[in-house]
This record gives sequence, structure tokens and C-alpha cells, in this order.
Amino acid sequence: MDPTPPPNPSQQLLEHISSYWISQIIGVAARLRLSDLLASGPLSSDALAPRVGANPDGLYRLMRAGVAAGLFTEVPPRTFTLTPLGACLRSEVPGSMRDMAITLTAPGHWRPWTDLFTAVQTGRSTARGALGTNLWEHYEKNPEEASHFDRAMGTFSSFVATEVARLHDFSLYARIADVGGSQGVLLAAVLRVYPSCRGILFDLPHVIEGARAQVEAEGLSQRMDLVAGSFFEPVIPAAEAYLLKHILHDWDDASSTAILRQIHRAALPGARLIVVEMVLPDGGEPSRTALMDLNMLVLADGRERTGREYEALLTSTGWALERITPSPSGVSLIEARKR
Repeated sequence: MDPTPPPNPSQQLLEHISSYWISQIIGVAARLRLSDLLASGPLSSDALAPRVGANPDGLYRLMRAGVAAGLFTEVPPRTFTLTPLGACLRSEVPGSMRDMAITLTAPGHWRPWTDLFTAVQTGRSTARGALGTNLWEHYEKNPEEASHFDRAMGTFSSFVATEVARLHDFSLYARIADVGGSQGVLLAAVLRVYPSCRGILFDLPHVIEGARAQVEAEGLSQRMDLVAGSFFEPVIPAAEAYLLKHILHDWDDASSTAILRQIHRAALPGARLIVVEMVLPDGGEPSRTALMDLNMLVLADGRERTGREYEALLTSTGWALERITPSPSGVSLIEARKR
């Protein structure tokens, strides 16, 4: 007989209600680079405090709470070591979650979520009310925060890039354009697997400027053209295939339709479009994608969609849906052909 008592529903609910405390603990630990400083061995919070510019008592209390969050272990008195979970907040390591932790707890994401009630009542994003502007303009005005966001998206791209290259045969194309491709992580992964292809990285001017160093570091400057512009304007380069990762979920149906039409206008005859997004179940089954869908409402008037909803968007803009392929990372490849 299992002696473990069943979970108390009230206690479970309280843990959910207070979980934003954990989010901020992780975000502050990431900002202070505590995991980087602990990577070489145990240190006391008193020794760390002057190195991170923190109050010694405040830092000790943060790190003690970080023990409860699973980031650190405490070796009395007031000395801490890094756990495997906390090690994920180290900088410049494969799969680092530091930029993601900062992004999701920084003003651009955090403040709009404080007024979820209004977003649900109105069906509209609360970003402008919380930030004084939309999310993308906020990032233009706050380049340091934007850099964390760009790197966080690049890290997430690295999680799915190998799967995208495996699940679709890009050897069929001479040119592949990654529209809204940020730092070019996904496109670079495809080009490494398919050396016969040439890439086009297309994004806003300030994003393209920030991507140049990354592309050079990848050794792909000679195979990847960097093109600046807006995907709402008729300036998207011609190509045989287009990647569109986590773009459509940022926008409502009218804006998504405009983006798909601009790509269709630029695409060569018979071109393929590979949309990489999370897909909601058509039958309403429980899915964590529903949490991301609410995030897109709060931040950007965007939305996650079902397979049927993606098919309707594509059909209305001149694309023929060919298949939707789920991947282990939780995203799906929505593959379509230009009609």
C-alpha cells in the first residue's frame, strides 16, 4: 500500500498561484550571472554580493529561495553550489536558458501579463497599456532587452533546427529564405546539413545588423545573404523555399494573411513554404500550446492555431497545404506549395 498521501488540491493550487515568485527568482539570478560565478565551485553569498552589486542580506535571501527553486544547494553557513538546473542559466553554454529567463521576466513580457484580466475582457493585447507602445517598438527602444530576446529566440531555434533539417528535404532548393529569421540560427542549421543550398536571411534592419556577427561566426557569410526589410512590404527576395518560424503566431488573421500574400508574391513558381509553429489540437484536447496562445494574446494580439485554421489561412493566400508534421520539441512543420 502506497503510504504517500494524495496531493492536497488547495496546496496544489497555492503552488500554482505563487509560481510567479519562482519566475522572478530565476530571472534575477540570471541577470546577476550567479550561475556563471558558481560554475567553478562553491561561493558564499557574502563573497558574491560585491561582485554582482547586491546587498549581502538581500542576495543571501534570494539564493536561499533559489535553493527552494532547485537552482542551488546551500552548504552552511551561507555558501552555495550549483545544481544541474541552475547550470542551465550559465552563459555561452549549449542550451543556455539565461536569455530566456531574462526575457520572460523583463518588462516587455512581464508587464503586459500583469493585466491579463483586461486582455481576456477585451480580447486585445495589453502591451500598449503596460509599455506605452507595442512589444516590437518597445524592443527597438530598449536594445539591451531586445538582445536578450533575440538570443533567447536563437536558442529556441537551435532546439528545433536539427529537427526541421531532418524532417524536410531542403536539397531540392537552390535558395532558401528565412523570413523574420532573427539571428539566422535555423537557416544556418539547414545550410550546414545541405551544402548545395544558398540562404537568404530576411528581417528588420536592426535585427539584420545584429545578426551579421553571428553569421560570420558560423562561417556562412559566403552562403547567406542578409537582406533588411519588412515582411508587410513587397521587398521579400525571390526563392524556391521559405522558412517562417514563430512569425504567424505573433499576428492576428488579417496581418498573417498579409504576410503570407507578400511571400506568395515573391515566391518562384512551385515554391515551398515551411511554417514552423506550435499547433493546437483540432479536437480541443488538453495542450500546453493553449498557454502559449494566451501569451500571444497578451503580448501581441497574436494567436496559436489549429491545423484547420492554418489550412484556411494558407488556402486563402494562394498556398496549398501538403502536410503537418509534429516534432519531438513540440513544434510542427506546416508544409505548403505555391499554387
